Amino acid sequence: MAETTHWAFPEGLQPQQDKLRFDLEAALQSVVQVHSEIPEEAFTAAVLGTERIGHGVVIGSDGLVLTIGYLIAEAESIWLTTNEGAVVPGHALAYDQVTGFGLVLPLGRLHVPMMQRARRPL
Repeated sequence: MAETTHWAFPEGLQPQQDKLRFDLEAALQSVVQVHSEIPEEAFTAAVLGTERIGHGVVIGSDGLVLTIGYLIAEAESIWLTTNEGAVVPGHALAYDQVTGFGLVLPLGRLHVPMMQRARRPL
């Protein structure tokens, strides 16, 4: 079995909270892992693969997740994983080819806060 190690960016490359105009920890709590499985016979499977893993951000109070569309294109199963390790199935709600964004509706409670939008121009 392969050994897993904890990997991190060097400290000099990590964002520093005192230099940001938003709550970094709160923002990171809104990020979830998106894991999808695509049938082998799907149109995009040969190019994009049958297993795709990436990230998304919770943007709605109902848990709606904004992600990159290719992660969910033609997916037959989608799983969302929170920073706490909770896993919830998801449903591909929309994929916009113009922007490349996709929306995933969780089929259970994620128990994470939604990303807060800016209230003033940055």
